[in-house]
Amino acid sequence: MNLFVELFLVVLVMTISNAIGTLKTIFTAKKYFKPVYIIVFIDAIIFASVITKVTSGGEYLYILAFAVGKMLGVFVGGAVEERIAIGLIEADIMVSDKERMIIISDHLREAGFSVNTIVTYGIHGNKRYVIEVTAKRKDISNIKKVLESVDCNNPTMSIKEIANVSGKVCSN
Repeated sequence: MNLFVELFLVVLVMTISNAIGTLKTIFTAKKYFKPVYIIVFIDAIIFASVITKVTSGGEYLYILAFAVGKMLGVFVGGAVEERIAIGLIEADIMVSDKERMIIISDHLREAGFSVNTIVTYGIHGNKRYVIEVTAKRKDISNIKKVLESVDCNNPTMSIKEIANVSGKVCSN
């Protein structure tokens, strides 16, 4: 096989290996262990095969191809994880008007989200309202669409990942 094809294959295989390795780390951190066992097995086979080629290749280009594949794998793994968006979030949307809070909350509920409202106090004791939305992480864009539909553009909003919810999480 010619050198260029071998180098390309090392990059391609290491990209795949590191992408699934990145997903393994993410799944482990989020306590989704079932896919991790299969991923580790496949990654070990790939790594052993490629490392044998890299160490016996005799050229620095194999090492460079190995490193490029690892780098691309992190990018691909991150992109895949962003696409599947595993996990739950809590979005806190702050508004200062009670009527606005009611309208936004009702629209979020109609869109299928779990919503709580809380009265808080800001600077100088000014009354504020927090709309608390618990949803799947992949629904963040849907929450923002609902906010835009009621002319709530660029609100003060904090989004936190949450580890677990007891009960039902409603979302699209």
